[in-house]
Amino acid sequence: MTKRKITYAVLALLTLGFIACQQEEDFAPQEQEINLNITAGSVQTRVNTLGTGNVWENGDELYFCRVSKDNQWAEYSLTATVADEVTTWTPDNKLFWDDNGEHKLVVSYPVTGYVWDTWYVPEDQSTLPNLKNADHMNAMWKGTPTTEPINLTLKHRLSMVTVTYTLAEEFESTVEITPEVYSYTQYLLFDIHTLERKDVTWEEGHDIWVKAYKHEEVDADGNVVAKKFTAIVSPDAYAADDEFIRVTIGDQVLTAKMQEDITFAEGTHYTFDLKVGKDKVTLTPTTTDTDFPGGWNNDSEVDLK
Repeated sequence: MTKRKITYAVLALLTLGFIACQQEEDFAPQEQEINLNITAGSVQTRVNTLGTGNVWENGDELYFCRVSKDNQWAEYSLTATVADEVTTWTPDNKLFWDDNGEHKLVVSYPVTGYVWDTWYVPEDQSTLPNLKNADHMNAMWKGTPTTEPINLTLKHRLSMVTVTYTLAEEFESTVEITPEVYSYTQYLLFDIHTLERKDVTWEEGHDIWVKAYKHEEVDADGNVVAKKFTAIVSPDAYAADDEFIRVTIGDQVLTAKMQEDITFAEGTHYTFDLKVGKDKVTLTPTTTDTDFPGGWNNDSEVDLK
């Protein structure tokens, strides 16, 4: 009788072991790929131009992070291939679910060596590639493993400033200026669970003067009709009389102040006019392009005045 009970017990254990193995094989997390969908459109955008910035380019890279229920991290990079206006993202390694618990999936642009919940506003944006790399975007998805497509909607997290400037007649037409735009913070922290920006009280020394990218607007005949510079800064509140624009001409440094209180919003493009005189500069707000589902958008303008 005792032997028979032992035999039944062994059979029960073997059966349970078989069921467990079968369930493990059914789930097979290392074989179940993540079906990630990141399309090129008005929502998933970057500053590839100084307009709406709604097109990805060959070689663009995204940072992708999978965090499993036990806080196990796996990091990847995704590279864009663009053909016939269709963008395909190729990971550097196979994307798969880690287990059957809750996961966080995070994607951000651009790829940096920093963790994904911290962003450093680049101080040198004086070239177009540097300006593009300042356009920080991120997105998060949370849930349990699924075979359904995961759609990640990237969101611009900073504010873009474009200034149209004119020089006084006293200046020679060939004079060069070095423009800078003030950013209240260089460090942006995002909540690791929600990706919402954290409200942090910084000590002094976290602000920066961003070196802006100079560019020109030309007409159909190639004639220059406007001189401009653009920078991407932290979305913060500015008060009237706060220093905001700094222009260096030779050994002379001129600073323009905000004319009114304004709070910059994420993903919003603000434009200003700047008149540069011999002894002073005058800054005037013109328009703002609000963040419709899609980030930098030039289709609708709202007067700041």
